[in-house]
Amino acid sequence: MKTDIFEVCAGSVQDCINAELGGADRVELNSALYLSGLTPSLAMLKLVKEKTSLKVICMNRPRAAGFYYDDVEIETMFEDAEILLENGADGISFGFLNPDATINITHTKKMVELIHRYRKEAVFHRAFDCSREPDHNIQRLIGLGCTRILTSGLASNAKRGAKLI
Repeated sequence: MKTDIFEVCAGSVQDCINAELGGADRVELNSALYLSGLTPSLAMLKLVKEKTSLKVICMNRPRAAGFYYDDVEIETMFEDAEILLENGADGISFGFLNPDATINITHTKKMVELIHRYRKEAVFHRAFDCSREPDHNIQRLIGLGCTRILTSGLASNAKRGAKLI
C-alpha cells in the first residue's frame, strides 16, 4: 500500500498529464502560475479529470496581489469553489487574510464548511506564509477543519523554511 503522496503544482492540462506520467498522485491546478497561481477554468478542470486519474485540488484565487479580498471578490471565490466542487474538484486551495495579515476566521470557516459539505479537501494555501503568528495560525486552521496547509515555512522556498515546517 502506497503511503506517500506526490503532489505537483500544475498550470495547464498538459502539466497534469506530464505530472501523472512522472508519478504524481495529486495536483494543485492553477492558471497563471507566473502570478503565483489563480483559479483555473472549469474547462481545465474537466479536461484534467477526463485525461488523468489524478486527484485535483483547485486553486481559488481571483487575482494576484495579496490575500485580502473585497466583498465582490469573496462572493466570486465562493461561487467558483461551488462550481469547481460540483464539477469534480477533489478539493479547494484558498486563503483569506485580513488587512493586518491575520487569518480571516469568518471567511475561512465558511469556505471550509462549504468544501466539507462536498466531502472534499479544504487546503489553506500559501497565504499562510504571509500571515503573522504561524504557530497560533496552525492551531486555528486545524480547529477550523482545514485538511492541510500549503507552506514554505514562511520563507521563499521550503528548503529555507524547513525549520518551521
